[in-house]
Amino acid sequence: MNIALENFILYGVSDDWAPVAEFDSTMRRLAGPKHSRGAVVQVIRELADRGLIEIGAFPGGNRAWELWRVPLDESIYRIQNGYNGERGYLDIPESEIGSNEVFRARLTESGQARLATLGDPYETYGDPWFDDPLVKAEGDYRPFRGVEDIFDDGLG
Repeated sequence: MNIALENFILYGVSDDWAPVAEFDSTMRRLAGPKHSRGAVVQVIRELADRGLIEIGAFPGGNRAWELWRVPLDESIYRIQNGYNGERGYLDIPESEIGSNEVFRARLTESGQARLATLGDPYETYGDPWFDDPLVKAEGDYRPFRGVEDIFDDGLG
C-alpha cells in the first residue's frame, strides 16, 4: 500500500471508530480513477492483516461498538455482503455509503504507533480536500501535491 494513502487512512481512523465511508471517501479523493470498492476492501484487509486496525460493528440497542472476534476472512465477508441487518458495502448504492454501518474500524496500539511514525499527513502531503470548503481541513495546509506523485500501481 502506498504510504500516503496509509497515512491518511490511519489518521482518519484515529479519531474514533471509523465507518466504511471513511475508507471510501479517502480512497475516492486520493486514488481518483484507481478508486474501486474492491480496492477499498483490499485496503481494509491489508490494514487489518498488518494488525493496524481492528474491525467491529454496532450490535444494536444501547450497546457500544464491539470488536468482531472472527477470522479476518469472515470480517471481510461481512463488510462486503452485509451483517446484522446492514447491507454490505459491495451491494449498496453510492448514496448509502455515507450512512452505512456494516462495520467500523479502530486503530490498534500498533496502528497508533505506525501513525505516530508517519505523522500528520496534512503536514506531509497537504490537504486533498483543499478545494472543497465543506470538508477542507482546519488549519493552514497547502493543497495536496497530486496523486501522480505518490501512487504506485498496487491499487488496480
